[in-house]
Amino acid sequence: MDRKLVLELNNHNVYYVKTEDVSYYITIPKKFNTTNICIELKSKMENYNLDMNDEIWVMENVKNTFSFIDNYNITLVLPILNEEDNSILEKLDIGKFEVIDHIMGKTINSAYLNLKEANIQIESQVILINNERFKSFINWFVSRYNSRIICKNLLEVIQTYNVNATTYKKIETPAISFVVGSYNNEVDAPKVIHEPDPKELQQLKPQMSSGFTSYWLLVAITIIVAGVVALLAFLS
Repeated sequence: MDRKLVLELNNHNVYYVKTEDVSYYITIPKKFNTTNICIELKSKMENYNLDMNDEIWVMENVKNTFSFIDNYNITLVLPILNEEDNSILEKLDIGKFEVIDHIMGKTINSAYLNLKEANIQIESQVILINNERFKSFINWFVSRYNSRIICKNLLEVIQTYNVNATTYKKIETPAISFVVGSYNNEVDAPKVIHEPDPKELQQLKPQMSSGFTSYWLLVAITIIVAGVVALLAFLS
């Protein structure tokens, strides 16, 4: 397992974890001894993929997402699905939901081990954050595991700790309060452009066929012969 610290917040450290089977982000609490695992399937998972996208833009999304819930005892886990797996959710391919079930199980088990390693007690019930885009899978997954998995909107989870919370982040001043961001704000992270190997460029260089060479040689001979004929006609 490869675990990389990508963001330090006041109450959580955010790690990017990669195993042979799954990749995901997880918040490890600094000040809470007991927590629930909250797992969320983001609508635009590609914007969080450090392996495929520009890291600067990915980290903007990571900072926005995790700093938003930093004040609350929410251990948020974001799985990163590849394009093929994500298409199962996008196309509502119920026949292949077990593929995502396997990924979710591996992710939850790995997150559990990471929290245990940090001496955090984990509640037995896992919260799956609601996402209307993936509602068919979420309903299937929750019903499959009965009371072990429950579905809640993120705002519901936040309001467990702050009843006045909204999905917007505000700055309060004595004179005025104003919105500075939203949990749902995401930037589209551009994909990493890999520089081509010079050897590949050489291999891709167009090669002139013998037929093409013969054609131009014939043209050159024709021009020369025509020139000689014209010169002889002029001299005579």
